[in-house]
Amino acid sequence: MIQVTKAQPLIFKKTQAGFTLIEILVASVILFASLAVVSMIYRGAYLSSEKATQHVNISKVLPAVLSTIEYEIQQHSLTSSASEIAREDKAWGVSYKWQASVIESKAAPSRYDVDEGRFTTEPEKYKLWLVQLTLTSKELNKEFTFKELSWTSE
Repeated sequence: MIQVTKAQPLIFKKTQAGFTLIEILVASVILFASLAVVSMIYRGAYLSSEKATQHVNISKVLPAVLSTIEYEIQQHSLTSSASEIAREDKAWGVSYKWQASVIESKAAPSRYDVDEGRFTTEPEKYKLWLVQLTLTSKELNKEFTFKELSWTSE
């Protein structure tokens, strides 16, 4: 015959009522490290956004500034014989300064005058300018160098 015995209920001792100090410290380190990483990522994204905004502001203003420089050089060529120009101004929140100097003056090619039977030399009325432009938007500086052609009405 098989003897059946009554199973004894298992009794667990209650040895732990909460988290240990080490578990809390480890969880805290993980939490603060992840917060630090997230804040660094956010700050980097914010700085990149600000820099991109400054580039866009400069790009928006550039065509108007170039037109202004072209106009001022042409007017200067018509009214003055000086070989250097320098200006400083502000447009739509972007400061700019530029200077231009004549790098070459030339005349139109000689042409043959049929009535006189000889080549005639034209006066030097074309000037090639070297322009150096600096645009500043907050902390961002962009520098451009280009050439501009002007002429006199002589």
